[in-house]
This record gives sequence, structure tokens and C-alpha cells, in this order.
Amino acid sequence: MSEQEYCNSADTFGVRLVNHVDDAVLPVGVHDFADAIGCCTLVDKTMFIADVLDCDASVVVCCRPEGFGKSMNLSMLKAFLERPAVGRAGRSLFAYTQIWDADGGRYRDEYACYPVISLDFSGAERHGAAVADVVRDALSGECARLLALLEAPDLPRDKMRHIERVARGVASAEEANSALGILIELLETACDEQVVLLVDGYDAAWLDRSNARGSSGADLAELLGNVLFDAIAAAGNSLRLACLMGERPGPAELELSSRSCSYCLSTSLSTWCDRWFGFSDAEVEALLGHAGCGEYLDDAREWFEGYRFGGFYCSSPARVIDFLNRGCTPLVRADLYGFADCLSRVAGDWNLERLSTLFDLLEPHGCVETPLCLGAVVSNDACVDDVWTALYLSGFLTTDMVEEPGNSARSRALRLPNGELRQALRLVIIERFECAAEDVRDVDAFRDGLCRGDEDAVRQALRRILGDAGIGAVEMDSPLPYHLLLQGLCFGMPGYANPASKRKCGADRWDIQVFPKGRMLDVADTLGMLDERPLVTMNMMYDPDVDALGLELLAVQALLDIERDGIDEIRVPRPGVGRVRWGFGFDGQHVAAVCQRL
Repeated sequence: MSEQEYCNSADTFGVRLVNHVDDAVLPVGVHDFADAIGCCTLVDKTMFIADVLDCDASVVVCCRPEGFGKSMNLSMLKAFLERPAVGRAGRSLFAYTQIWDADGGRYRDEYACYPVISLDFSGAERHGAAVADVVRDALSGECARLLALLEAPDLPRDKMRHIERVARGVASAEEANSALGILIELLETACDEQVVLLVDGYDAAWLDRSNARGSSGADLAELLGNVLFDAIAAAGNSLRLACLMGERPGPAELELSSRSCSYCLSTSLSTWCDRWFGFSDAEVEALLGHAGCGEYLDDAREWFEGYRFGGFYCSSPARVIDFLNRGCTPLVRADLYGFADCLSRVAGDWNLERLSTLFDLLEPHGCVETPLCLGAVVSNDACVDDVWTALYLSGFLTTDMVEEPGNSARSRALRLPNGELRQALRLVIIERFECAAEDVRDVDAFRDGLCRGDEDAVRQALRRILGDAGIGAVEMDSPLPYHLLLQGLCFGMPGYANPASKRKCGADRWDIQVFPKGRMLDVADTLGMLDERPLVTMNMMYDPDVDALGLELLAVQALLDIERDGIDEIRVPRPGVGRVRWGFGFDGQHVAAVCQRL
């Protein structure tokens, strides 16, 4: 069809898909609305424009994780509001979208009315570029793009020369830093209209500081404060609106409130604008139906749904589109490596407490209860190092407890949102423990011996791994590090589910069970899989004061306690055959292991 296609029926709960051409493709790797609408099928999120235009505050800040449509929504605002440099704006981009006819068409009055300054700082985070270079390149490029609007004869010559030097890339750092405020002033005068300022990745300096701490991070934050927030505060009524997109809300709150600027903030906890970031279940269903892949809806729900933004649950648009682009094929490890690497970078180095919680998150209904520090922060605030808030803001965790979004003291239960994140986290754990051994073959020998009941293989492999990992020499004097080592090594066992621990069920519960599973993540998981996979149950005891004989007795007692406490008194789940019980004894330097096969 030559015009936009849309569906807006009860079957899709008011969801609208828009495109311009018959063979429209998915917007894979496309973040600009004006480019995408001409050749791609899009989910209609244009009512985001209405929410922004109706906002009482002069500055709008929207914070969501990467992949949830921030760049697309920002470019959609630009396409709707920007007046062309020459001629009149056509109406074809928005003629069949929800915003065009909303509220009697009153939003059309602001269509193509304003000079728009659009700055993209997100490249610093996406491509690892230097933040200062990205900021100045963005300013230079935008000054050059908008020169066509600055042709009024009465514009101050000194200020025009200032903007021209920035556009040519020959301005000093001081001139570049002050260019935004001058550009706003000149555009308002030349166009006789208020200016719209759009900024993607406004928090690039703070994200850089969290990844590479030190004085440079503070300098970068000061740079963006001077370039961006000083200009916003000085512009006053010259701005129709400023819309800032990023991941961290704290920096915007701090910078804007310190300059007495009015602003409206949307975070993942907020209900305002909650509907315009992420794909709802109905939108995913409509996209799958449009692509003729409706039978994969349950897979899409399992792998990608589960994020909670304000009042509704959603999926990551980037991940859903990638799923469709791959023909809805099941995820394999190669699809998860990038996600797992990013998770490792955000999480950083896992101490024992974090590692314990990491395992707990993979348990059924697993969660971590902690406050979320989303508010204004300063450089020495402990919240800068809050790994759980960082994981939440980056989209690796979510919460159903979205009440009182401004209450940073309220404890919230954070959980993994979906199957994709569970598998990515599983890969992170596997890699961490395989890297803990100097020779990864020791990890394989431990896992294989555990299933086969080979005491010598398990004992020798575990002794070498203990020495490589340095547990006992640097960790606290308690059973916890040894228990976590045993559990961590069991992740990735071919043909088995993730290991389950009972350490939180009561004092001195150090047993672990690994259940055979019938469904594999991918072919790589089945390599070396046993024809007969037993239910594996482990128990351990720790005593730093025993001798060699006492260490062996510890392992025997741990084994006997499995039967005494009825730890594995369950039916062996299919496709498992039989049981293997293991008792381990640790004294801080050595390990003893005994096995019973039933």
C-alpha cells in the first residue's frame, strides 16, 4: 500500500503499526524516526509528543535503559516540531499517526513550528569515545547544520562569528563550551520563535565517571554542566522545551535543581510517560502478527517481557526487533555474549555478598531487596557505587514495587525480568568460575567427576581450583566462600539446570542440588553430556582446626547428613537416572571428598 498501514482494533488493544511502503522492514539499527518511517514498520509511540507538549515544566528528563526507544522518541520529537530551513513542512510523516488527530487535532498547531537544536552525546557510551570530544563534535555539527537559519541581517556579528568558528571546528574550548547559549539566542531572534532543545545521552559524563573513576570524571561532569545546564538555565523563556534522554536521573536532578530550573522527570518507576518506552505485550503481539510470526508470541514473552515501567509491563524494543529480524529463532549463546559482557562491566568485581545474591537471583522468584538511589547525587555519594541501582538503571534488573518513585529510602525487591537476562547472568557466572581456574580443564574434570561419582578426579581438580582461586588465603574464615565455589562450579554442567542452594533456609544449611534437565539452552550445552544423568546432591562442612583425619571425617559426616536430613528425598526428575551424593570437608587450605552412588 502507498499510504501508511495501521491496525487499531480491539484485537490489538488500540495498538497502531505505521509504515509508508508495502515491503517495509523492521528498524534494525535505525534510531532516527524520519529515516525509519519511510522504510520501516514502526509501533506508533507518537503520543509521547503530546505528553511532552502538555508538560507544565520547561525541561523534560526521561531516563530508561539502553534499547528502550529513547533515541527514536527524541528523533520523533525533532521530526514533529522542527521547522524546515527552506519551504514548508509536509504532513506525510505524521498524517496517519495517533498524534495527528489526538484531542481534535490541536497538536498540529505546533507541527513544524520551532527551530530545533538536537545534540547526541550517546556516542561516548556506545562507542567508547572520549566524552569531551563527543560533546564538542556534537556542538560543532549542530552549529554547522543550523547556519542556514541564521541569515537575518540584524544578528550580532560577533556572536555569528562565534557560531561560525564552532561550526568550522576552529573555536577554542572556551568558545565551544559557551556556544549552546549563544545558538539559542540567535535562533530565537532569527526565527522569531522559541527554540526546542533535544539532548540524547545527556548523562554521558556521569556514565563515564562510574566506569572510570577519578578526577577526569569530575572534570567531564563539570564540562557538561557548563555546556548544557548553564545554557538551559540562562535561556529561560527562549526555550519552548528542552527534552533530555539518558539512563541516570540523578545528574539531571542535581544540575537542574541547583540552577532553580523547573523540570519533569520520568524514571522507570514513574507513571508519567510510562507507556511510551518499551513494547507492551499487545504491541509485541501486533508486530509478530504483522510479520506472520504469531506462533512465537509465547517465546517472545518468555525471553523478553517482564520489565516494569510505572504502570505497565513491557519488553525491550531493540531485543524484540532483533528476535524478529532473526526469524524468531531460539536464542543461542552467541546472541547472549554481548549482553553478558555488558552485565559484567556494569556489575564490576563481585565480592562474596554480591556473588551470593547473584546466585539467589537465578532461583525461582529470586530477588534482592534494596533501596534504589535514583535521586540527585554528588561525587562522594555512596550511591555512585551502588551496584544494584546501577544494574536497575541499566536494565538488568527490574522491580514490581513502583509506588512512591521519589522515596529513595524505600526498600524494593529487584528481580531478573526475563529468560534472556537469566541466561546472560548464567553465562557471567560460568565465565567467572572457569576463569578462576588456571586450567579450565580442571573445571571440566570436576563437573564430569561429580556426575560419574569419581572421587579422585573431583578431589584433585577441586584442590587445584582452590589454589588457583586463592580461597582461604584472602577470604573470610567461614564456610561461605567454599560453598559459593562449589555452587559456582556447577553452573554450566552439561545436561543440568542451574544448581540450587539451601543456605538461606536456616543456619548451617550448606547443601546444593543439581537437577538433570530435558531442555537445553543450545547444542553447546550438550557436548559431553552423559547418557545417564543422576540427581547430584552435595553437602559440605567447614572446620579450620581439624587435622587430615578430621578433614576426611568432616566429608563423611557431610555425606551422612544428606540421608539423615532427607535432603534428596524426592523423585529423580526426568530425564535423570539415579542419584549421586557428595560430602565435602574444608579446613581453609585443603579439601576432602567422598561419594555415594545410588
